[in-house]
Amino acid sequence: MMPRHAILNTPARRRAFVMPMVLLALMVVGLGIGVSLTRFAAETRVVSRQIRAYHEHHSGMGLQEAIGAWLKQQTGRAIPDIIDPATGHAMDIELADGSVVSVYLRDGQGTVLGDLSAVQPAQLDEAARVLRGLMTTTRQDEFARLTRSVGPPAVSVNGASDEVIRAVASAVAGDQGDAFAHEILRARARAGQVTRQDITTAVGNAGLTNEQRVAALRMLATDIELWAIVVELRGGRGMDRGRVISRYGGLARLRVGSTRRGGAGNATDFGTFLTWRELSTEAGDIGLHDLDDR
Repeated sequence: MMPRHAILNTPARRRAFVMPMVLLALMVVGLGIGVSLTRFAAETRVVSRQIRAYHEHHSGMGLQEAIGAWLKQQTGRAIPDIIDPATGHAMDIELADGSVVSVYLRDGQGTVLGDLSAVQPAQLDEAARVLRGLMTTTRQDEFARLTRSVGPPAVSVNGASDEVIRAVASAVAGDQGDAFAHEILRARARAGQVTRQDITTAVGNAGLTNEQRVAALRMLATDIELWAIVVELRGGRGMDRGRVISRYGGLARLRVGSTRRGGAGNATDFGTFLTWRELSTEAGDIGLHDLDDR
């Protein structure tokens, strides 16, 4: 026969044993649910990114064809002559539902090429000197804003900032870089648009050698081929009428071929978008760095 106090304490001891097991089971179930939800959320994000990438890719391909067809109709005219000089507006495409796709172009070659992996050996040393010079004269955030990952190593002499012009001038002219940059910036301020002849004149005024002149004409482009393209979709009905409901942009190579003997230029060659991404629909200036895929 069990003692009285043992009989009385047995249920309490059982309850004391069962309660931790129940709590442990609840913890295991909770952890399992948490892991499942985390995995589901991760898979949802992956699927969402894949769908967005698919949509962006095909929208970019469609717009590439539309812009390419429009450029072919311009019979080789220079791009600055066929866009609005103030806004860069190039063309509108009206869709069946009344919404309008507007395309804007601007100089996209005013920054320094930061990825030199595809640069030809003949220009690699020059491009590297420009990049190192810019790195030593700017803050980290400025350096990111003034560099790009795609395009040719040459910099647009008319689209570049003063900091970029100085970095190129220093890479080309060494100790005479400040004098050369001063001549280039003065010519740009005076004429608005710098020509190849202006660069040659600046080389002479700064006392550079013929070899440096060749390098300057190679690294400072007046006939650019890298363009920034921004595409806006504006609603055509209801509350969205006239409102920007979607915006994309990227960098692309656009280059006009040589002039024919008959006087008409060849159609502009549109290769592919080198970068393409979704942009904010909020009003505000879009910088070249906003169009990069970095």
